[in-house]
Amino acid sequence: MPYHDNPQDKKVIDCVLKRNAIMFANLGADSSREEYAKAKEIEVQRLQRIRHFDPDKIDLLIRSTDL
Repeated sequence: MPYHDNPQDKKVIDCVLKRNAIMFANLGADSSREEYAKAKEIEVQRLQRIRHFDPDKIDLLIRSTDL
């Protein structure tokens, strides 16, 4: 079922996307490459855990993450 068709699913997906955005916003110019790599790894793990809510959207997000 698409992301926007189920309010419960949308809420979960939005929460994960917000957490990911905050995680990357907290990285700064002084952050190491390893910290950025770890953040990307965590991002993909979070997205994979919620993939069942909307596989098409989540797959697109995962593909757009350059690991």
